[in-house]
Amino acid sequence: MDGRTAWLTATAVLVALFAAAHPNLDPDMWWHLAVGNAILHRSSVHFADPFSFTHPTLWVNAQWLSELFFAALHRWMGVMGLEFLAVLLKAAAFLVVFSTMDAPPLTRVWVTLLFALGALPTMGGVRPQLFSYLLIAALACWLNRCRQQMDGTRDAGRGTGASQPSPSPDLSPRFPFPFWLPCLFALWANLHSFYPIAFVLLLLAVFADAWNERKGWQPVLGRNWRRQMLMALALCLVAVNLTPFGWHSVKQVIVNIAQSSQLPIEEWKPATAMRHPVVYLWAGLLLLWVAMGAWSPKRMDALEFLWGAFLTVNALSGVRMIALWCLLMALFVARHIAALLPASSNPLPRWLPNMVAAMSVGLAIAILAQKFSPNTFLREERKTYPHDAIAWMNRHAVSGNCLTRYDWGGYVAWKTEGRVKVFVDGRADFYPLKVMRDFMAAYSGSARWRKVLEGYGVTLVLAPPDAPIVNLLQLCPDEWRTIYRDRRAVLLVRRRAKQPVKIIG
Repeated sequence: MDGRTAWLTATAVLVALFAAAHPNLDPDMWWHLAVGNAILHRSSVHFADPFSFTHPTLWVNAQWLSELFFAALHRWMGVMGLEFLAVLLKAAAFLVVFSTMDAPPLTRVWVTLLFALGALPTMGGVRPQLFSYLLIAALACWLNRCRQQMDGTRDAGRGTGASQPSPSPDLSPRFPFPFWLPCLFALWANLHSFYPIAFVLLLLAVFADAWNERKGWQPVLGRNWRRQMLMALALCLVAVNLTPFGWHSVKQVIVNIAQSSQLPIEEWKPATAMRHPVVYLWAGLLLLWVAMGAWSPKRMDALEFLWGAFLTVNALSGVRMIALWCLLMALFVARHIAALLPASSNPLPRWLPNMVAAMSVGLAIAILAQKFSPNTFLREERKTYPHDAIAWMNRHAVSGNCLTRYDWGGYVAWKTEGRVKVFVDGRADFYPLKVMRDFMAAYSGSARWRKVLEGYGVTLVLAPPDAPIVNLLQLCPDEWRTIYRDRRAVLLVRRRAKQPVKIIG
């Protein structure tokens, strides 16, 4: 398989894979759209939260630029454009990794697809984090090409790998100063909050290069490169403050990181606490990396060891980090597998790779045509969200403070244009821990559910018919009455609210 055919095959299969498994109408998409639309409407990012009633303060939004872009794209191309963008961003991140793999074309294709399969359950839908995946992949690609340049050839380390002696620092190539790096981090700080991870990865790369030089391992980029990188990273620390919120944005990102592990959110749970198939698949890929590192003639160097350890700890602490692990560790596994595979003396017939590439393109087109259509999106919306209940609420101009499902909060905020304010939505890092715990207590019908509803002034409850809070409220007809019901949702209103619910019609 030649390089061009490998590129076409990898692109088509990645698009088909991510399109087939793509979570259409991701719950977080709705509140991203709501925030982006609010920014467009107000021409500002500085405003008190207009969507919830539990924490109506100024939201220090570290991903405002992504949400502004999503809202603008939605106005132009609708949900279809957003879903296509999400699939393309996922495929592009792995194509960047594919482009820099140190392996034969066929090996690059199947290793990329294998690790993309491990990542796809945790990459999410239309979310700003997709930009972070692409940017982190680009940084890994740049660093790998620097290391290949040090070896003097694209096939870096074809010999004995880490056992080779290190070249003299005086013979190290002169790398241009990465002035673009602080600019990238300044942009990144306005797109999403993953940039601290990228900063740590680059800092580990500097430390790993010094470790390689000390141990006599290959490749070594040299003291000049390390000095430049430390200066560039210092500038990056300044650049990430170039946001509409200044240093408060960095502070909020740090608070979010510290708070995330304490929230009852599925994707932030430790991998060891879950029995989801994605964890078992990742465990298999982790064992593959360890085995390849042990058996391959190209032993691990310091960068692979440090990145692998850091990414593994992150994946163990939060299942959403599995995607990042798969994205970056594919580079090292491909290199080890290529070193173990014997050189083929019987190349494949030319028609076979071409046929596989053509079939892959056909498969991608068929999946996109089947899954990405207005009728498919409407069916998915009716199946997943309270579509008919919200339509009824909009017809009757219902307004009030609403307790609803966590993954319905953003949908309610977007569809009612903020007229119905929600207890919480998908912005779990925006709300204090107390608010999140009170929400869980009320929705799950714990002993203090009544105290929470009264304390926060909840006047509406919109939830599935089998939700614990719905069953409890139906036992209190003197306090709550049902004003709408269908197979998907029940809407209840408080009879004697301090702030009366408005229902027109």
